[in-house]
Amino acid sequence: MKHRINIFIYVSLITLTAFFLSETAYFIPLLILETLLFIVILTLGVLFLRFNYFLPSIIHYKPTECLLTFDDGPHPELTPKILDILAKNKVKAIFFIIGEKAEKNPEIVERILKEGHLVGNHSYSHNKFLAMYPTTALIEDLEKCQVILKQITGEENKIFRAPIGYTNPNFARALKVLNLHSIGWNLRSYDTLSKGKEALIHRLVQHTKKGSIVLLHDNLPQTEEALEEYITQARRNGILFASGDLKNNLKYD
Repeated sequence: MKHRINIFIYVSLITLTAFFLSETAYFIPLLILETLLFIVILTLGVLFLRFNYFLPSIIHYKPTECLLTFDDGPHPELTPKILDILAKNKVKAIFFIIGEKAEKNPEIVERILKEGHLVGNHSYSHNKFLAMYPTTALIEDLEKCQVILKQITGEENKIFRAPIGYTNPNFARALKVLNLHSIGWNLRSYDTLSKGKEALIHRLVQHTKKGSIVLLHDNLPQTEEALEEYITQARRNGILFASGDLKNNLKYD
């Protein structure tokens, strides 16, 4: 909806400028300015999922709790360690699964569900150019992950997170076709860029608030190493982590 509004405003401004100012010295500069503004807003919409520019995404959890989410797994060694930590601390999380990794590690996906967590679609290939796919190819990739998740879990998956967080109109169309709900975040850990365990813990503890949906990765050693201490320190600050029925609390149905 926001994208359509932006297009409408841009076209309206261009039309009005052409109608009233085409014979003035302001015409070309205004056209350039309006186009640049449109492109900037469009780019921000692509890069920042939390703006809900192309499609609605859940970016807040229930007001009293924090929700941990993990992307890019399952990892054969690190994901089980993360599951051990979550079980020890009685924390529930969502794992956004890459389809081709799930094919190789179905037992880990089964364990995730058995221990009360949720799984979601994170594409089949996690191709870095996925956001450039045409709609038909994007649907094919996401649907392939859907099929794999259903084969493993026996259930129709309902949630999705865009790889890298990039979205566009093709994602909006693909999710509508596949009846998927986008789950975003409001706290990015930047564990992919973290220089070590302590820096990651410091950032997370400093920024975690009630209602946070935290983006982490279960294929990174620094994330596994930092996780338990992060949970411990955040709890000292009064943070409650999700421990109940995640699906009902997300309210995406």
